[in-house]
Amino acid sequence: MTNETQNTRYASRCRITSVCGFSFCSRCGGNDYDDRPFACVDLTTTEGSEAMATRKTKTATTAAKRAEPPPQMQREDRRIVADKIADVYDDEGYIAPWTDERVAQDLGVPRAWVAEVRDFMFGPANENPQLAEYRRVHSEWKADYEKLRSELAAQKAESKRLHNTALDLQRRAEEIGVQQNRIVRECKL
Repeated sequence: MTNETQNTRYASRCRITSVCGFSFCSRCGGNDYDDRPFACVDLTTTEGSEAMATRKTKTATTAAKRAEPPPQMQREDRRIVADKIADVYDDEGYIAPWTDERVAQDLGVPRAWVAEVRDFMFGPANENPQLAEYRRVHSEWKADYEKLRSELAAQKAESKRLHNTALDLQRRAEEIGVQQNRIVRECKL
């Protein structure tokens, strides 16, 4: 390739500058800000195709950056989030396994809303891993304790039934003993 051919080829290419996420060509005036076409790019060459692909990727990235911000929280949204947090938050923090993320997923709202309402109305999240582990162990212990209490109540009811049966048998044995003594006395006569 001669210098003239090479210079002509490079002279026809865009000089793309990227500013604030937008691409501008200083030669042809093309840009992706107001969608002016890049006229000096030769799409038949590999270099031109790569340049356009790069620009399209940058444009897609820019469009993603320009996505709408999350909607503002309205009074009704704030009330719904506060009610849900009140259901799953106690004096020390979230009840296991609830977190800001889980509440946000459950309600279908941004996590930032949940964090904002929780901070303002309930205080810090208190999602200390050691505290969470303690709560998990405590809840397991409490479940076992409640199971034991129910079993003890059942045992106590059974014990009372057996005690009443024993008293009834004892009373009947005393009646039989009285009859036996009466028969023995009558036989001696």
